[in-house]
Amino acid sequence: MSYVITLISHLETVAAPEHVSKAKDFITAQLGLTIELEKALSPRAIDFIVGEPANLESTKSSIKSHLLSGDAVPPYDLIFQKNDDARKNKKLFIFDMDSTLIYQEVIELIAAYADIEDKVAEITTRAMNGELDFNQSLAERVNLLKGIDSTSIWEELKHKIQITNGAIKLAAFLKSKGAVLGVLSGGFIPLAEHIKGQLGLDYAYANTLGTNETNILNGTTVGPIVNAERKAHLLLEIASKHGIDPVDAVAVGDGANDLKMMEVAGFGVAWNAKPKVQQVAPCCLNTKSLADILYILGYSDDEI
Repeated sequence: MSYVITLISHLETVAAPEHVSKAKDFITAQLGLTIELEKALSPRAIDFIVGEPANLESTKSSIKSHLLSGDAVPPYDLIFQKNDDARKNKKLFIFDMDSTLIYQEVIELIAAYADIEDKVAEITTRAMNGELDFNQSLAERVNLLKGIDSTSIWEELKHKIQITNGAIKLAAFLKSKGAVLGVLSGGFIPLAEHIKGQLGLDYAYANTLGTNETNILNGTTVGPIVNAERKAHLLLEIASKHGIDPVDAVAVGDGANDLKMMEVAGFGVAWNAKPKVQQVAPCCLNTKSLADILYILGYSDDEI
């Protein structure tokens, strides 16, 4: 069994030679692996084919330490995985929405209307870092929204949210390969449905805000909360519906509430994630384009 370590540069045009040299030295000297083949996927991404490490967990841990080593954090990501046919043949992709498929946190955009953005943002940050229970943090934030008129808010927010760079390209390519795509969001369903339409996704699940008879937010949510456990459950449910083995699924997100769906999927990608998430996620991608996930799958620019 061979493995592959993919270097993806944080630079936007080409991986600097000195950065490539540093990565190769780390692979050979620190990991003790022999680079059997070097394949350029793009000027920014390179596959290094290596043999099977003597200790897989130690190798993964060493890569994490190399990438997250304080002041010496390198300007590239290294993604370690098996080099097999399954790499390119993933069949299900599940994405978080806020700070993943879009740049913003929707609840903070809503909070801006009530001039309570700072209070909501502080709770959001603590929740995404895993410092607060998600259900509790959602309830606290939603309660702060009580009294906001929701009559026109969703249409206004559709014009304010910004789709993450590369998300449209990524979704289009994956759909062309026959993959099933979905968004599972701890945010809110009107905008999750909007993003589903914009990207051509197959599924959208998110939370529903409670309102009174005049469409004023009442400080509650309605129905099941899309938390970490429900995201994992929904990923497995969607996979089962399409006859897809979860090992052929990929989960992508940035927060602590995305880790459980990464665990049940065959592969997980932490996208510009919170520090605690990067420490435990299967792999990290800290570039400026979500389409760089295609390099993780082993596609070259020519194929893309």
